[in-house]
Amino acid sequence: MGRPATGKTKVMGFRPPKPLRDEFEWLAGIEDRTPSDALIEAMHDWVKKKRRERATEGDPLESLPPDGESDNHPK
Repeated sequence: MGRPATGKTKVMGFRPPKPLRDEFEWLAGIEDRTPSDALIEAMHDWVKKKRRERATEGDPLESLPPDGESDNHPK
């Protein structure tokens, strides 16, 4: 998975509960992935899920950015 050039994307920070963070980092490690790559994949999956939900509910999608807005999504 490609990584954008430094300074090209906004950094996000948050504080997950320690047990969740520990397990997440362990799982990413056993798959030889960085936590950042795993989080980016999870975010893409969540956005796709929400797009499908909104489309089936008849909600307009105009307020959402176009699909594939990010260059840094799983292939």
